[in-house]
Amino acid sequence: MGVLSKREETPDGEHIGSPGGLGPPGEVAAKKLVTLSDPWGYSSEQFRAVKTSIMFPADGRDIRTLLVTSAVPGEGKTFVAANIAASLAGSMDNHVLIVDSDMRRPSMAEFFSLPPGTSGLDLYLNHRCPLEDVIYRTGIDKLSLIPAGGGVPNPSELITSSTMTQMIADVRARYSDRYVIIDSPPPLFAPETIAISKYVDGIVVVIRNDKTQKKSVAELLDRLDRDKVIGIVLNRHNAPFGMGYGYRNPSPYGKKPSKKK
Repeated sequence: MGVLSKREETPDGEHIGSPGGLGPPGEVAAKKLVTLSDPWGYSSEQFRAVKTSIMFPADGRDIRTLLVTSAVPGEGKTFVAANIAASLAGSMDNHVLIVDSDMRRPSMAEFFSLPPGTSGLDLYLNHRCPLEDVIYRTGIDKLSLIPAGGGVPNPSELITSSTMTQMIADVRARYSDRYVIIDSPPPLFAPETIAISKYVDGIVVVIRNDKTQKKSVAELLDRLDRDKVIGIVLNRHNAPFGMGYGYRNPSPYGKKPSKKK
């Protein structure tokens, strides 16, 4: 589905995430998102290919809710989920909501430079606030985020609750032009991911080229509904020499504009 280079790593009423003194959220995030910092690079081209697979799947399915996960921790699933979301939001008519469901090791809030202690999914699932109170704008047009929130002693119980499944259904049904990207922990370590996978339209699996063992990937795929797996993203891959060449320059056919003498 996609191979990433080793050298590259909302609606009205939504809250605006505070940058926590680090500068505007969009500016900070842009440095971490290759789809923004290097839009014509090899990895960005791969994320556009992933986006095309989501928007125009070969089997004609309507994929609006997407789970992004990995076999083991440290494979780059948050990086991949954020860049897929940014790529989708870059299309003219798409709004995207990222949901960080990894309550064991939450990372989306930090990725988008929200301050420590930002209210998140944990408060909503504990019925301590309405959903709109934990949706934040990222500073990137048409891209919003529900962070995981603080650590909780019962992440599996919260994520597998009827409140979570109803939230996924409600968000999908409420906005016909919205994609929901769920950053989820590895199923081999967090069984709640298997439960969430039953309520999404598609699944993207992230594996790290220099780390993930084939046995772990096979075990992961055995636990998921393979019919929902729309592709696998190979992260930290050594890009072939010259890949992306000719597509960095916006002039027609990749030709460099001639210099005036």
